Amino acid sequence: MLKAFKFRMYPTEEQKQQLIRTFGCARFTYNHLLKKRQKSWQQTGVADFSLTPATLKKEYPFLKEVDSLALANAQLNLDRAFRNYFKGRASFPKLKTKKSMWQSYTTNNQTRTIYLENGYLKLPKQKELIKINQHRPVEGSIRSATISARYNEEFYVSLLCDVSSVKKESLAKWIGIAYHPKTLIQTSRPLEVTLPKFHQTEEKLQHAQRKLNVKVRSAHHRKIRLDQASNYQKQKNQREDYLEQLSGKLVKQYDYLFVESFPKEEAHADFSIHDWHKLITKLRYKSQWYNKKFLLINTDGAEESNSVRKSQVVEEMGRHSLIKG
Repeated sequence: MLKAFKFRMYPTEEQKQQLIRTFGCARFTYNHLLKKRQKSWQQTGVADFSLTPATLKKEYPFLKEVDSLALANAQLNLDRAFRNYFKGRASFPKLKTKKSMWQSYTTNNQTRTIYLENGYLKLPKQKELIKINQHRPVEGSIRSATISARYNEEFYVSLLCDVSSVKKESLAKWIGIAYHPKTLIQTSRPLEVTLPKFHQTEEKLQHAQRKLNVKVRSAHHRKIRLDQASNYQKQKNQREDYLEQLSGKLVKQYDYLFVESFPKEEAHADFSIHDWHKLITKLRYKSQWYNKKFLLINTDGAEESNSVRKSQVVEEMGRHSLIKG
């Protein structure tokens, strides 16, 4: 079973420049291969897959300065994009731009080319270990690392590890979980949760937007835009952390999770249906990690049944379906 562990990185200036250089070379490889395939597609109706990062290095020697596996994975990502296009799952692949908020590359672990040591991370082509905020232990063996950066300022690493499934003691406890616009979930059993302070961040965003509306473009205008982007990211991180904490608590405390599948969007909601589906995704894979039972229940037409709370309806329907199945 594969599990990812994400940590904030704190590279030195020299390490940062090497990471940024690798982002650029991976992006260059992806775009160059894509242009070659586009050209052959237009001329012959068939995409040319013969060009590889190895052949590109002969023409562009600067590609030798970065991790070769980052370039190989750029090619694999392009191959995957074309497969999705041919199968009708996605549109035709597009060129990547260096102006994007996020840049990233992936490298593979080959005989301890990637490892952790006392809060530091070893990466290929880096002369020294990179400091990280390792806030939790890493399980299993590291298979690959995806390095990402926001505006080339905030750096993160996501370590993909091969871990064994965790066998938790069975508690034989059930819970029904339904959508709620203010707290995201309502449950058939009491569950103590701490809501993130969205409103404080929202007020800062509104305040920054009012300033942007009245100020002319200047250095101060740019500073306000960066502050606003930082607050947007903070709000996103708050939501993500809430989903992680909530899904973890539910999976660890209950053996059977009966979850509403398709709730209706409500106006003026603090949590959207998109947040709900992200929670469902997390509950599903965490249930697999801990050998718990996860069931999606369709509650259409059952919400108001006998004035019972929707979450209780979800649980009863789930228990009934489990017994029948």
